Amino acid sequence: MATRTQVTEPATPSEAPDAVTEPAITETRKFDPRKLVYVYEKDSGNKLDRPVPETWLDGRFPQLSETPSSKAGK
Repeated sequence: MATRTQVTEPATPSEAPDAVTEPAITETRKFDPRKLVYVYEKDSGNKLDRPVPETWLDGRFPQLSETPSSKAGK
């Protein structure tokens, strides 16, 4: 029976391909989870038919972008 080798060093990302990394969340802008905004997909240009929470724009869904307001001053 073979003996196990004990590793005391932490695994690096190259050694642990199954490690999941969370998307980076930007801290420069405050996002209100109660506010709903209309968004569109950057790749296809399709507008989503329902508003989504503003927190979705903090880096969790990088393919989404807020639809520009048509009101003056907003």
